[in-house]
Amino acid sequence: MADQDPTAQVTTSPEKTSRLEIIITVLLGAATVLGALAAYNAALWGGELQSSYAKSIAGTNEANTVYLEALNDLSAFEMNDLRDDIMYTQWKDNNAKGDVEDANYFFSKLSPGFQKDLLDDPQDVSAYEKEQQEQLDSINAQFLLANRQHDTADSLMARGNTANKHGDDFTLCTVLFTVVLFFLGLASLKTKPVIQYTYVILACVIFLLSVIRLVTIPFPG
Repeated sequence: MADQDPTAQVTTSPEKTSRLEIIITVLLGAATVLGALAAYNAALWGGELQSSYAKSIAGTNEANTVYLEALNDLSAFEMNDLRDDIMYTQWKDNNAKGDVEDANYFFSKLSPGFQKDLLDDPQDVSAYEKEQQEQLDSINAQFLLANRQHDTADSLMARGNTANKHGDDFTLCTVLFTVVLFFLGLASLKTKPVIQYTYVILACVIFLLSVIRLVTIPFPG
């Protein structure tokens, strides 16, 4: 009986080692493929991040340009409107006093539309007021356009931030799968079985957590 025990150990030990090697090989292949998949999707999200940020910056610049142009047009409109009010008051006062020369001078400083209305009918300046309202509506439309462009740019920035987060998550998965490969590499070394199994168990736990994390991250569309 004493001669049979060593033989039994010799026949069972290779079987256990072979099973362990199969587990290590399978995990190595799966971790390598999934790690590459995670790295690939991290790169795709990185491209989405750069594209969204670039479009957002361009859209913000364009919106700022439109806004500044509208602001400049509004300032010019208000200045012209104020000037017309002053010139009209002076023209009216000098007309009432019979000072034709000064009245003609102030009349010449009025806007062409205002002059035309006064020449047609001094009591009716509706055409001029309509022209003024159209200009104001056009300026307001520019402000609305700038606001819409800003909203679009903000949406693209938020999309870029989301892509950045997803890319970071995929990068983390890549790192975790790399850790799995590291432990499996240690487990494949010829050392004590208990140490090998410890490495394999650690690799399996990290591998499982990595897979769970991987499937919860949105893939690039």
